[in-house]
Amino acid sequence: MASPASPGASLGTLSSAARERLRRAAGILAHVCGLALCMKRYIEKSRAEEWALFYLNMKNHSANELLFTVTDFSKYNLSKNFEKLKTLLFIQPKQRSQENLREIQQCLKKNRSFCSLPNEVQLQLCQTAIYQEFEAESMVLRQGHAPLECYFILAGRLRVVSNTTNKNKNSNSDILSEFEEGDFIGEICLLTNSSRPTSVLCETNVKLLVVSKEDFHCILEQRVQEQYQEMCSFLRNLPLFSSWPKEKIDFLVHCSLCRYYRAGTTIISDNLKSCFLVFVTSGRCLVIAQINYEKISVPSWVMKIDSSTLKHFHNGLPSRGTSGITGKSLERSTVFPKTSFSAARKTTLNTKNPQHQGSSPAACFVKIRILEQGGMFGLEETVDKSCDLHLCLISQGAECIFIPKNLFLAQASTENRRAALELVSTYPTEEAIQEHLAKEQVWNEYKARLLAQHLNTRSRATGTAHFCF
Repeated sequence: MASPASPGASLGTLSSAARERLRRAAGILAHVCGLALCMKRYIEKSRAEEWALFYLNMKNHSANELLFTVTDFSKYNLSKNFEKLKTLLFIQPKQRSQENLREIQQCLKKNRSFCSLPNEVQLQLCQTAIYQEFEAESMVLRQGHAPLECYFILAGRLRVVSNTTNKNKNSNSDILSEFEEGDFIGEICLLTNSSRPTSVLCETNVKLLVVSKEDFHCILEQRVQEQYQEMCSFLRNLPLFSSWPKEKIDFLVHCSLCRYYRAGTTIISDNLKSCFLVFVTSGRCLVIAQINYEKISVPSWVMKIDSSTLKHFHNGLPSRGTSGITGKSLERSTVFPKTSFSAARKTTLNTKNPQHQGSSPAACFVKIRILEQGGMFGLEETVDKSCDLHLCLISQGAECIFIPKNLFLAQASTENRRAALELVSTYPTEEAIQEHLAKEQVWNEYKARLLAQHLNTRSRATGTAHFCF
């Protein structure tokens, strides 16, 4: 007869069974959690969703936008090495090695403002600057606060607003300016030791390289001081601002942008939608008018503009037009026939015969003016609302200052506005341009026929002479 199991053995058996049940439950829970995580990753990175979004974007914007971003293929695109840069900048400044500094510098050289600095200044910033991120609608700088930092914008877009805009973040009426990747902001207040005159909000998620007040005074102050004095001197020497007091000039400089555009880049795609006055500080720009192509026949052999010139513009930047320019209203026009301008913007330019969204308006582009140092673009429609000619500004290698129109109108007195109106050099009307182009077309066709006749007569004479020989 078997002896009964001892109490200790019974407890050990029960403990083993409980452990087995716990192990099975844990395995099932782990399996469920793994499935949940896999499903979450699938939802977040679903290729079907990505292709659906791509297809919808292609369907909606194939007629008026590029299906890729040109900057993605630029050597100045910072996003390619951004994760590496982010990892390097997370290293404590005092712990960064010389190799770390060289790698940080190599990545940051794709930033427009950073690469303009001397090499030794770049290395000093790589040693001391830190990385910071802000979500959309966050406030980076608050009006009235004391300045503690300045920023290089690595990615994203920001807008400069007044106090009234802060109450309603969706309002665009008081947006004074816009910043984008490659801009340097907040340095003027550190230089002048004055409180922030405006607030800066994130329009998108923003990534910043932060320079502290102490590092600014040690590394950047002298260079910023020189640029600040040059900009103030340039504006004071313009007839438009010659009577403005120093404090207003300083405020203009604080809210303005200074950028260089390589030749062929579109600076402003539509003057009637631009919120900036543009001043050429060096180099030259072309003022191009868009004319309805259906109203005038342009010969196909007339010199055409490269369509990519009109497509390369800074989202830039700020794009939403001229005075002080001597010369004829329509200097020997160059006609750029039937090129769709919609690839460089999202709205239709022709307001008289509006096109359906997605369609390409029939248009030709005519060079009507050249702006050189001191030239202004955007003043006519700012002070004289009767201007309805659609113009764009194309760089031929120029550095420009952008001043918000809202800011100019808010700071300009009645006398300033009257003086500005006197400085405006009126553009020709669309009818005058069409008449000029029609005459030029007749002349070009006459020259072509005359040349063809001359060549035919000469070829026949040469052929006869050769036969006789």
